[in-house]
Amino acid sequence: MKANLAPFTSAIATNAFKRTLVRTRHTLFDGLAVPAPGPRTMRTRSKGRLSACAVAVSAAVLGALTFAVGAPTVMAFGAPVSCSGRTEAAVFSPWGDTSSYFQIPNGGVENGATDWAMTGGAYVVADNETSHVGGPSDARGLRIPAGATAESRTICVSRGEDTVRLFVKNARISGSILHIEAIVRNSTTGQIAQTAFDVNGDASPVGWAPTLRLGIPNLLGGTGTQELTLRFTTRGTPATWTIDDVYVDPFKSY
Repeated sequence: MKANLAPFTSAIATNAFKRTLVRTRHTLFDGLAVPAPGPRTMRTRSKGRLSACAVAVSAAVLGALTFAVGAPTVMAFGAPVSCSGRTEAAVFSPWGDTSSYFQIPNGGVENGATDWAMTGGAYVVADNETSHVGGPSDARGLRIPAGATAESRTICVSRGEDTVRLFVKNARISGSILHIEAIVRNSTTGQIAQTAFDVNGDASPVGWAPTLRLGIPNLLGGTGTQELTLRFTTRGTPATWTIDDVYVDPFKSY
C-alpha cells in the first residue's frame, strides 16, 4: 500500500487540484448484503431510513480513502445524460419493493450496444430476463463472459437517487462472481467515489433473479447532482453472466 500511495502523495504536492477516490465493497448472497471480512461496518441509508442490511468497508481493497490526481475516468463516452425526462414505474413490486424506478439509458439493451461500452467479448444476446419488467416484447440481455467488461452510459443523478437494481442470470458455477461497480463523480470538485458489489455464483439463485437494492456513493455538492457510471466484470472461477433491465430508484428526499 505504501508503495502505491507514494506517487499519489507526490502528485498532490505538485498540482493545484486533487480528486478523491473512495472505494467500499459488498458481497451479495441470495438478495442480502453480507459483511465482508473486517471489523468496520456501517449501514446504508435509503429513503431517509436505515437499510436492514449491514454492509462493510473493506480496507483490504485499496484502503478506506485514497487521494489521487488522475483518478479513473468514469465516463464510458460522450456527455452524461441529463437528470430530466425520466419515466418511472414500480417494476420490482413483485419482490416487495414498491419504490418507483427509472431505467438507465438502454438499460434493457433492446437497442443493442447503444449507450454501453463493451470490451473483452461482452455482447448483446437474445436472452431477456424472464419477468419482462421492461415490457412484454423485450427480448435481449447483456452477456458478460470471463474477462469482459460492460460499462453503462454516464448519467446525471440527483439527491435521493441513491439506489440501483437490476436482473442477473447466474449459471451457478462454483467460485464465480459478478463484480458490479457504482462510480460517481462530482463534476464541480472532480471528486470520485466507488462502491463495489460481488454477486456470488455459489449462493445466488440459478437463472434470472433481481439483485437487492445496491446503494451508490453520495458526492452531491452545491448543485445537488453527480454523475453515475456502472461497470460490470467477472471474477473468480471463469463463468459467463448475463444482466438485464438496469434501474435507478429516483426517490426524492426533499
